[in-house]
Amino acid sequence: MKLNKRLLTLSEMVNEHYDLVWDCCCDHGLLGFKILADGVIKELNFVDLVPDITNKLKRKLQQHGHHLPKDAQWQVLCQDVSEIALAKLASQLPNDARQLVIISGIGGDLIIEILNKLTPNCSGLHVDFLLCPVQHTYKLRKRLRELQFKSKDERLVLENNRGYELMLISHSAGQAMSLTGSDMMWKNNPLASDYLNKLIGHYQRSLRANQRDLLYQSALDDYCRLKEQCC
Repeated sequence: MKLNKRLLTLSEMVNEHYDLVWDCCCDHGLLGFKILADGVIKELNFVDLVPDITNKLKRKLQQHGHHLPKDAQWQVLCQDVSEIALAKLASQLPNDARQLVIISGIGGDLIIEILNKLTPNCSGLHVDFLLCPVQHTYKLRKRLRELQFKSKDERLVLENNRGYELMLISHSAGQAMSLTGSDMMWKNNPLASDYLNKLIGHYQRSLRANQRDLLYQSALDDYCRLKEQCC
């Protein structure tokens, strides 16, 4: 099973124990399958809102599930990601159980909507999130700060001439969230300069179209400042 660079890097970031992982907006299910195949995670739920996707994935898993470790457990859920039962399933797990919610392949605006609904349900639970937005990353980071998330790990992946910021976040451990990305993502990264120039160009064009947008101006100022510091 060959994964693209973005999905492979996401799977590599799942390198510690979690009692339950949620692969949300799972689409073809390749990421969740790879995580189970690696053997670190024993139980994983695939979640998608589109019945056709979940039905196809269920058939695929039934057909190829014998390639997974014998103790791997999985189920496919057709539902809204913002309604996954974190608290309900936590009651069926050990008291100190840890869960990981992966949300990848959708825009930052939609991730914000999902987190706004999920975060209140995480009170008292050990839940980390692994995020990979396809756009609106600055706006997402701003909201993560407001929700008091911390950064445990961040990676930058360039694929098909497009940059992706991968973020492992938590309420219980990590560094303060940066609006432009942590040092983990930028330092000693040969991809950083090209990606940063594209971000600056994007916000320059956005500001020309809407000069009164304070978020665009803030993002442009922060990215230009970052370029002076590290690139």
